[in-house]
Amino acid sequence: SVRNKQTSSTTSMCGRAAYSTASFSSAASSLRCGHSVIAAASASSSSDTTTNNLNMSPGNSAQIFRYNHTSNSVCSTPMIWGLLPNNGSEKSPHLLPSDDSFTPSPHYIMFNARSETIDTKKSFHSLLRDGQSCIFAVDGYYEWTKSSSPIDKRKQPYFVKSSSPDTPLLLAGLWTQVKTGRRNNNQEETISTFTILTKEAHPKLAWLHPRQPCILNDSCVAREWLQNPSKALVDKILSLSNEQQQQQSNIKNEGTDPWECYPVTKKMNDAKYHGNDCTIQVKSKGRKLDSYFATSPSPGKRKKMEVKEDYYSKSTSQQDFEDKNAATKCSQQGENWDTLLPKEAASNEWSCHVCTLLHTNSKSQFLVCEMCGSERECTQHSV
Repeated sequence: SVRNKQTSSTTSMCGRAAYSTASFSSAASSLRCGHSVIAAASASSSSDTTTNNLNMSPGNSAQIFRYNHTSNSVCSTPMIWGLLPNNGSEKSPHLLPSDDSFTPSPHYIMFNARSETIDTKKSFHSLLRDGQSCIFAVDGYYEWTKSSSPIDKRKQPYFVKSSSPDTPLLLAGLWTQVKTGRRNNNQEETISTFTILTKEAHPKLAWLHPRQPCILNDSCVAREWLQNPSKALVDKILSLSNEQQQQQSNIKNEGTDPWECYPVTKKMNDAKYHGNDCTIQVKSKGRKLDSYFATSPSPGKRKKMEVKEDYYSKSTSQQDFEDKNAATKCSQQGENWDTLLPKEAASNEWSCHVCTLLHTNSKSQFLVCEMCGSERECTQHSV
């Protein structure tokens, strides 16, 4: 994801998200917002990036859900992604997106907050104590992996969304409103910003990034987060998430996974790209063996590459050994190896069921994914 030099590469994540009017409206209904909130979302223009931004990054604005204790209802407020915890000053004011000299850089410093330590960090502890919790409803979020292509070195973006159709992800967050340091119409100007809570990644997503957003899967828990946030509630949310992970790890069905994750266009690498294909799945291809010789290397380098090619071209005895191991595993799973597609007649390509990386040519013989290490699923055929 988009990272800032002032953030840790081991914790900084989820710097891009897909945000739309549809997700906002769906979340507004599940959170039992007033009709005025839902009607306002429905009436929004599709060109308004406040409600439609499939490549949203820190420094951009969105409608964020929070609880209004005066009216005792969930409402929405336009806020900028990336927390600014302190007031600006006359000499160094906070700028608004409408200012010509606005830059998103300050918002990259605190666009994430570790849920495990929000009660010990000064910037977050006071917000949690004062009940300034919020929810950011999105279609999904993006993460990046290193490219496996020898030609295109750009990182490969992946999109993570709910496996349930038309279901937004409700991301837990904290928000604040501070003074910009300027006056407007003889009144002090203010700016509202928010940050997203993160947690350890679900086992199914850990190959992509060790952290993920704190997702509120239950609407009742989501409302509780808005009305009465506390560290105890954060611990409860993390505990519920861990229990769900354990339950899902005991179920073999792939369809029970809570999220879908697939590669999308590398145009997403540009934070300014806002095409309609941002969230559309593309095929991710691994490195082909013949690409090692594409640049006519020197004899010494060619020898090293030939050794590497030998690594992929396994001997018959080694292949037989792997087939035997795979047969044993399938037998343990109650499957008949005799009904499995033999290597000689197998398709010349297969896609990983986790990261969807496409394995072609010699790599079609691999029993584990080259990118994420997931075991290849046994393919059955009729006999």
